[in-house]
Amino acid sequence: MAECSNRGCEKDNIKCGICLSDFTKPILLSCFHTFCTPCVTKLTEGKDTLICPLCRAVQVLPDKGVDGLIVYPYVKETDNPDTNVMILCQMCDNDRIGVSNCNDCNSKMCFECSSYHLKHKIFKTHKTEKIEIEYPDTKSPEETNCNGATCEIHNKDFTLYCEPCNRAVCQDCITQDHQLHKSEPIMFQSQRRRDLLRSAIGAIKSKIAGLDQEREISKFAEQNHYKLCKQWKEEIRTHANRSKETLCKIVDLLADVNINKTDEMQKEDIKSINNFQDELETKKLSLLCLLRNTEEIVKRSCDGTLLNDYTFLYQTLSNAVTKDNQLKVFVPQFCFGNQLEHKYIENCFGLVKRGEQPNIIGASESHVYSLPIICDVTEFKKVHSFNVGKTIRSVFSICEDNTWILFSHIQLYTAKGSAVVHQCPGDNAEQILRATKNEIWVKSGELIRKITIETTTKTEDIVHMPELANATCTVLDDNRLIAYYYQGKCFYEVTIDGDWPVSINETTLKTIPVEEKNAALITGKPLKITETVSRHIIIPCGNKVITFDRNFRVCNIHENSDSSFRGICGDPYGNIFIVDYNRKKICLFNSYGEFLHDVSVQEISSSPMDITRDSLGNIWLANGNYVHIFSYI
Repeated sequence: MAECSNRGCEKDNIKCGICLSDFTKPILLSCFHTFCTPCVTKLTEGKDTLICPLCRAVQVLPDKGVDGLIVYPYVKETDNPDTNVMILCQMCDNDRIGVSNCNDCNSKMCFECSSYHLKHKIFKTHKTEKIEIEYPDTKSPEETNCNGATCEIHNKDFTLYCEPCNRAVCQDCITQDHQLHKSEPIMFQSQRRRDLLRSAIGAIKSKIAGLDQEREISKFAEQNHYKLCKQWKEEIRTHANRSKETLCKIVDLLADVNINKTDEMQKEDIKSINNFQDELETKKLSLLCLLRNTEEIVKRSCDGTLLNDYTFLYQTLSNAVTKDNQLKVFVPQFCFGNQLEHKYIENCFGLVKRGEQPNIIGASESHVYSLPIICDVTEFKKVHSFNVGKTIRSVFSICEDNTWILFSHIQLYTAKGSAVVHQCPGDNAEQILRATKNEIWVKSGELIRKITIETTTKTEDIVHMPELANATCTVLDDNRLIAYYYQGKCFYEVTIDGDWPVSINETTLKTIPVEEKNAALITGKPLKITETVSRHIIIPCGNKVITFDRNFRVCNIHENSDSSFRGICGDPYGNIFIVDYNRKKICLFNSYGEFLHDVSVQEISSSPMDITRDSLGNIWLANGNYVHIFSYI
């Protein structure tokens, strides 16, 4: 009978992924995996970043170190001993609570199975009855957490959802900063997101079950591998004995050589299989932890927190669901030679080599796990276009439908093509790195400058580094400057504090060399760099789009021989838009740098160079003197 204690079922999953014991003051990482505080403290001694042991995601530690990380917010309070027993569904493997009993089948059924049972021709005549179970007076997780996050600016409850910004906002936010944004009551979108997360939870559960199956398959493959290698070794020895009458010593020597080679291959293969088994176990732990935390977030988080964390959490779940584990092992095979002759002994004896067809251990390449994109973009609709009269170097959107355009000077425009009063000298700027209505950060040769626009324009140097002259830069939200130096084949990371210009020393500057094979992928100076919601760094360059993690290791490469990738921008949904100059296309990527598809663009007659997105959801494409405005929300 499928019965178990509720607390007993949950207890199996509440373990730290490092010490594999019950949690001690659990910490929630940005990748939504949870570990004990002592374990994380030991893991990060003398380091300023933390690499998740389960998914290898990189998290930069806050100023307070481990003490500054988020304490897991869904720790359950100790309950009184529960004598109730949950009746689980006996018709499916989803561990759902039984709500009815079929007297004819003598089986307990969950709500979904019960509904199917009543509709099916074979079972619709069966008699079912409702299962009555007494539960203590408790509130649902949603009811328990309906009160929670409030707006940090206005200290009011989140009641609305802003679609262009993909955020929960309060009523004051709408009237002040989001007046022109499309919004709706938060309950509709939060429920939709919870439903999508529940579907992701189902996929994760299926994935975990699949990992268990893959591990069992790998064990069988290990046994079979031993057997096949043993068979080939016996075959080699038999072949050697048949040949000894003619060339005993030489044949024995060649046999030993090939047997040793088979043993080496076997040792290497078994090691690979064992490592693969360990990876599957780690992947399972990762998904179990991610599953439990997501379930808790869906059940217990407030709407505002859920919406604000949703994009990255959903991207994390989607990436976890679609990532497959696979190991290809080529079983050694002995290839018989020709009839033995003295001068051709070695060739005639044969040689051990890998088989031509691999034994695939693990998931097939065409996985069945997939989740819908949060906000799939298939088409850009033309809104407006205008000519600024000068060659555009860079575009950077700010509030509402306003965008700074850099040419010989810097001018603020609206989506209707109207030039706003604000205008300032370009100071030979190449790129706009950060901007608000009254402040612009630009890269100009060796300098990163801040231009303040008030009654008068004020320019202030932030960083001065000779290496920046030939580097491509971006400024992260935490005020760190990331620059890729093409000639030096390295990244620079500069910590920008309040004292400007920044003093370049060992404390403020890190130089991260890129491996030679990866540096060779970047064949020229990139136009732009951007950071995604999953904290990956994406660099479009030539016919490649290269994605780095926060330790600047290559984790994904997209290549199209017909493409020339230029400008790049993202949106709050985790979408990344990259301009393909040669094909006159806009390519859609996810925050992990995986290519999704091309976006259909209406009325695009010329090849765009740069791209940006304003807070209303408008896409600005710049090429030459022209700006084209599109909408997709």
